[in-house]
Amino acid sequence: FQRRHWTLGSLAYTWGLGIKMSLLLVLPAVAVVLFLGRGFRGSLRLAWLMAQVQIAIAVPFLAGNWRGYLGRAFELSRQFKFEWTVNWRMLGEDVFLSRGFAISLLAGHALVLLIFITTRWLQPADRPLSAMIPALLKGRSPFSQAEELRVSSHVTPDYVMAVILSANVIGLLFARSLHYQFYAYLAWSTPYLLWRAAPHPLLAIPLWLAQEWAWNVFPSTDVSSTVVVNILLVTVVLVYFGTAKEGDAVAKQKAAEAKNK
Repeated sequence: FQRRHWTLGSLAYTWGLGIKMSLLLVLPAVAVVLFLGRGFRGSLRLAWLMAQVQIAIAVPFLAGNWRGYLGRAFELSRQFKFEWTVNWRMLGEDVFLSRGFAISLLAGHALVLLIFITTRWLQPADRPLSAMIPALLKGRSPFSQAEELRVSSHVTPDYVMAVILSANVIGLLFARSLHYQFYAYLAWSTPYLLWRAAPHPLLAIPLWLAQEWAWNVFPSTDVSSTVVVNILLVTVVLVYFGTAKEGDAVAKQKAAEAKNK
């Protein structure tokens, strides 16, 4: 995606999703990146391509036991074991296993994603989501051909990296349960996001070290779980406010283009 190989990136993403469902966390970011980078119709074609790969992966399993596959392939309703949680141990087992807690996490995840999409990730479009919805509902692009090219030019490698990694850390913040292997999805993204959002070693390095310590406590404790969750929360907040200036950069570039005309 950073090199604008949209088809290859889409194939890599959907193949990874067919292997590990954790990649669902970055699906909203991938959708925004493709929409802005490839255009409305191009992004729809890539979405259909990704769906076809998922169908192809599923065919052997659907033929053998379609009920089992549909029920267990993504297993969105499964009950997590409290004994293995890294992030929410400090709440106690009763709260951890409660349906209300699960619904609260889901609602919080959806709300924060919506905030990021509308106020941060769609900045290259230089128009609010509400102004694009009428055209999208009619199956049309909200941009002219020239506008699509201009918007696509703002989908830089830095933008792609920040959007996809921020979607990942948002998903991890609101995850029902994180196990130790999930640190593979976080270890390298946190230093990048912290430095991108708050480029000062006295802030970024202590936060990263605290995260490293918390994820190396086994089994997790109330203290380590509290540190894990709060570092994720601080990272999300810093990224949100730290990327606000990117909208100003887009506006300045647009003003310069208009002046040149």
